[in-house]
Amino acid sequence: MKILQNRTAPRYQRDNITSYLLVSSLTCDSKKLTITLVDMAPGGIQKIHAHEPEQMYFLLEGEGIMTVNGEEEKIGAGDCVFFDSFAEHGLENTGTTRLRYLSAASPSFSKDDCLKLWPLASQQQEGEYSLNPAD
Repeated sequence: MKILQNRTAPRYQRDNITSYLLVSSLTCDSKKLTITLVDMAPGGIQKIHAHEPEQMYFLLEGEGIMTVNGEEEKIGAGDCVFFDSFAEHGLENTGTTRLRYLSAASPSFSKDDCLKLWPLASQQQEGEYSLNPAD
């Protein structure tokens, strides 16, 4: 059994987004699945991008505009968005509060991709972790 936590997960931070790499080939030798937890501040933008793994986003809180292959839809807490391999996708937090979502991608991103895409040490390693659940 592996228990993974966002405070000990590799991260990336850019464009008012923090992404925590939970389940992956890098963190627990997963071969078929990558799971991330993503926090977006108001105004945060995940730029349009594409990759081989198919993926889904499940919004835990907040609201935004999801774009998949040029189609835009307003989404909010409780919505689940699925998109195929190589679909061009991105998300913008258009609300006034944090947008938080869980992402699952299959197959797992390679270890090399994980190291490139989530290059930052964990919050715990950098001493940034707070016990405040809003962080």
